[in-house]
Amino acid sequence: MTLSSRLAAASAVLALGLSGCAASWAPQVNPVPYYTYYPASLGVVAAAAEKALPQAGMQFTGSKQVSPDTVEVHGYDSEGNAILITLRTKGAAVTKFSARIGLYGHLREVEEIEHWMGQYVGQAIARP
Repeated sequence: MTLSSRLAAASAVLALGLSGCAASWAPQVNPVPYYTYYPASLGVVAAAAEKALPQAGMQFTGSKQVSPDTVEVHGYDSEGNAILITLRTKGAAVTKFSARIGLYGHLREVEEIEHWMGQYVGQAIARP
């Protein structure tokens, strides 16, 4: 075996070994944004988000009207991770919900918020 083929083989083994190490500790990032649609106006869904955060064990810190069709709801989870909920109107009675907690998403916590929001939106649209 020549020196160049030994170096190539050693480089390949080293690269494979390092890539395996990096994959074992790298955080899992959800490449697909988490969102859902609610059959309600932007105002109803924004009010539901404000109520849902405390019910999910999180802190609501405020909301902001970004544009006529977008509202951002802010808060923190129990670990101090920032929560950003973005609500966008998609029609008179359809609002898109998307949420992000911390740097990597925290899907389980987002699903907990969505559970409570679904209950509050359901109550609001069930009223006459």
